[in-house]
Amino acid sequence: MVVTRIPQSSAYYPQQITVINPPTRDTYASLANDHVHLAAVAQSLGVLAPGVDGLALAGGTRDDESTVVQFQQMAALLGWRPGDEMYERGIADARAKEGTAPAWAEQVESLGLGPEAIDALGDECLQLSLARSATNLTIDDLRTTSLEALHPTYASYPVLFERYGIRDVTLLRQLPIAYIDAGYTRVSPKALVSSPQGDVRTRFRFFDAGRDQRFPMYGVRTETEGLLFSLDQLQVVQWLAESGVIDDPGVATTEDAQRWLFTVAEPVTDIFSAPENRITKAVLGLIHSMAHRTMKALATRCGLNVDSLAEYLFPTNCTFLIYANTRSEFILGGLEHVYRYDLAEALTELDAESRCVFDPPCRNSFGGACAACLYVSEVACARFNTVLDRNLLFGSLATPGTSAAQPDQEVTWRPYWNH
Repeated sequence: MVVTRIPQSSAYYPQQITVINPPTRDTYASLANDHVHLAAVAQSLGVLAPGVDGLALAGGTRDDESTVVQFQQMAALLGWRPGDEMYERGIADARAKEGTAPAWAEQVESLGLGPEAIDALGDECLQLSLARSATNLTIDDLRTTSLEALHPTYASYPVLFERYGIRDVTLLRQLPIAYIDAGYTRVSPKALVSSPQGDVRTRFRFFDAGRDQRFPMYGVRTETEGLLFSLDQLQVVQWLAESGVIDDPGVATTEDAQRWLFTVAEPVTDIFSAPENRITKAVLGLIHSMAHRTMKALATRCGLNVDSLAEYLFPTNCTFLIYANTRSEFILGGLEHVYRYDLAEALTELDAESRCVFDPPCRNSFGGACAACLYVSEVACARFNTVLDRNLLFGSLATPGTSAAQPDQEVTWRPYWNH
């Protein structure tokens, strides 16, 4: 073993990637196409079949022109010409395929997003699609396969979901996860580091490849379990409007609310800094704060310390994943036990205590989050305990002696829970 001393001034910061349900050799080829991000967004909009199969089918249907061109090339080889029966039948079939291909793609293109925005949004949607493709168990599965004695327990779930603004909770029983070190940076883990001369872009460095032209990445793949929480997008939009973040956009369905969020909320790509977009910051703060409260509630019941849980956020989709971050060779089953028997109690604990020992300063002056209330270990948190705020969940704290929130607050947050 070789030990190298690294001076403080030249610290190395690993750049890590967490991949949910990474593709296998068999599925990677079907997902490695130019339109996979477009297709993933279509899945989140509900206009394309879910799962890896939907992504794979979409991969070969977007290149509309090539369908006709390929037929024309084949017809030339066969000696078919315009006017021939076989040619006309074949060209009509090719054009019909062109007509069906853009059906889902046009829905995505109607969002009016640029290529870079589609790629960033599509990356989040792709990870969510891969997560949902893992072996899972739904509430409907519990109702149809459980003992009759548990039916009253499962009947209470929809009431609690409505109370906490949750659309659905799914158990991912066998969830593959890959932890990858792609490379490193020096001096700072951030893309930009402040200096007396201004912001300086941090240089990303791959690991030494030696004589090989391919750069190595080091990682480990393991299987775990997780709970996927999907919030009600319509309720999120209503909460934004009632808090004064936006004017009421007039959406009436969950699908329309998701489409609207895609057009106004920018994808979150920086894990170190709060988003500048006001709507993005509010939605991210809501999802992130709720994920931390959920982790704490689950930890007391699943047999794992909160530091042994982790989160993966899909903010633009109003969804978050809590999974066991044990990296062991077996699945403990603690989260499945909670899902089957204790989910109602875990949800009820979310708003059992709205106060922090450091209130009112914590809630009014410290951003509504600290080590005593919302913070968790940075091993468990995907964003290093940034963009957290209890006010988003419980509402802005009123000034003593009044019923209104403090007048100097930019936004008067309405409680998302019990909405």
